[in-house]
Amino acid sequence: VLKGYQEMLMEYLPSEDLDVGQAMEMLSESGHQIERMDDFIEAMRKLSSLENRKPTPRMITVRELEKDIQAELSILEKEYGKQCVLQAAESEGTFYGDPEIMLEVMENLVSNALRYGKQQITIMVKANHAELRICVRDDGDGFREDAEKITEAFYGQNVKDSLKHAGLGMYISRLYCEKHGGKLILENDEQNGAVVTAIFRRIA
Repeated sequence: VLKGYQEMLMEYLPSEDLDVGQAMEMLSESGHQIERMDDFIEAMRKLSSLENRKPTPRMITVRELEKDIQAELSILEKEYGKQCVLQAAESEGTFYGDPEIMLEVMENLVSNALRYGKQQITIMVKANHAELRICVRDDGDGFREDAEKITEAFYGQNVKDSLKHAGLGMYISRLYCEKHGGKLILENDEQNGAVVTAIFRRIA
């Protein structure tokens, strides 16, 4: 596409067969194509580094993780214009795991929920000595395909989604949960909204 636009501009601009408006439209469309290429390159970079990334665990508290999650949610709320409600179970205990991996998974799941949810997203965090769970619930139309397909690389529900997102969020989240000894569970609730639970096991 970029090559075609370039050839047209080089052919028609010197002969003035192309007005400024048409030229600007071609340049704008070229910009969109470059953005898509950048997204694809970034997706390839992430995929190539996934297998090499190992969890770097440390002792963390639910309160500490709650504070970090709330900071992320404040940014995501502004970006999507929807409300995020964080609920953290009362716990003074500690969990031994990689907070960076947990936050990346949380951001992937919340971003996905905000794209498909209608008004409000609920995030629940619960932990004990053995495991930590982050559950993200939205008020959208829920999942229409099985979890195995949704968590594949480059999955997208529609064309519009594939133009803006590489379709790696769920895939990366599943792999990171598995690297942390846990799993990713995808369900629909009673109101047909999507519910995704990321489970992280304690790293010995």
